[in-house]
Amino acid sequence: MKGLYASTLTAVIGVTVTLGVVTSVRADSGINTTISGFGTMGGTYTGDGYTYIHNPSEFKTTNSQFDLGLDSRIGVQADLSYGTDLSVIVQEEAKRRGSENFSLGTEWAFLQYTPTSDVKLRLGRVALATFLMSDSRDVGYAQPWFRAPNEIYADEPFETLDGGQALWRVSIGEIVLDLEGAYGTTSQALHSGSIALTFSAKSAYNLTAALSFDNFLLRVAETTVLFPLTVPLGPTTAVSYSDHDKFRSAGFQYDDGKAIVLSEWAKRTENDVPLVNRPLAISNEWYAAGGWRFGKLTPLLIYGKWDGGLSVVYPAASAATWSVSLRYDIVRNVALKAQFSRPPVSLSAYFANPNFASNERVNVISMGADFVF
Repeated sequence: MKGLYASTLTAVIGVTVTLGVVTSVRADSGINTTISGFGTMGGTYTGDGYTYIHNPSEFKTTNSQFDLGLDSRIGVQADLSYGTDLSVIVQEEAKRRGSENFSLGTEWAFLQYTPTSDVKLRLGRVALATFLMSDSRDVGYAQPWFRAPNEIYADEPFETLDGGQALWRVSIGEIVLDLEGAYGTTSQALHSGSIALTFSAKSAYNLTAALSFDNFLLRVAETTVLFPLTVPLGPTTAVSYSDHDKFRSAGFQYDDGKAIVLSEWAKRTENDVPLVNRPLAISNEWYAAGGWRFGKLTPLLIYGKWDGGLSVVYPAASAATWSVSLRYDIVRNVALKAQFSRPPVSLSAYFANPNFASNERVNVISMGADFVF
């Protein structure tokens, strides 16, 4: 599958360059090119010296020093279409990745075939549609908050899939049903304590169904990632096995232009580690958020809850966080945002080195500007 992705990516780049040249020479030939972009300039800091992270893929953390690099990013997307059937979509994004402060990476790079207006077939690198906002999770301007609730969005760090994806839209009057399926491989470098490991999945799939009507959206998804793993059990002992990481989620959104309500629930399960007889990680999590648009100003209240079962990574525990977010649309395509959270230091979704034995809470303050162009 890695060879398939490499060859597909080469084809995508080649077709992109070719179509781009043809477009510049013969703009009237039916080839349409659309360039768009998005970005965030902002950062986060915490109190009491605890190091904050968005998810385990971030090796460089922030604490009481305001870190502009943690939340800042910029991305550019190119959509090239030839006629109505074939198109190429590539999205490049520069952001903090692993131990790099600002690194360029390919988020999307796929060939898309559209045989009808309701069917799309893709080959290449696509978004792994695990969450309600997976397709736009880094496009801050499209979100009502500055930061999505870590309780859910930090629990499954795989974001892209290299393989194939099929999308089908069914319209029944005012009701629209979107079905999506994807299969391929994925990989991600993750950080746990002082250890950094790269997890490469030999098989990953995602199934999604979304139902929309008027101002309502309901979405369910299942994502399964299978990857080989070696777990150290002692100074001279380790066990190797295939980890089956399954992530089920359900999301709801209501947005009538004034009121906005969002909620997601997720359940993560894994098979037991041999000899240990417990999974590497297991958890249930959910959040609910509600707000109101007062002209250009949108306050939002967020409550997130995480419940972890006894596992190799962490003890059985439960933690919850209240957050307040404020958005101000200063000009068209630019929004200023601030967010205040007070999570417990035992919550690994927020802190690189959680203290499971403590009930202390720490202030996490984020602010910045989201924009699109």
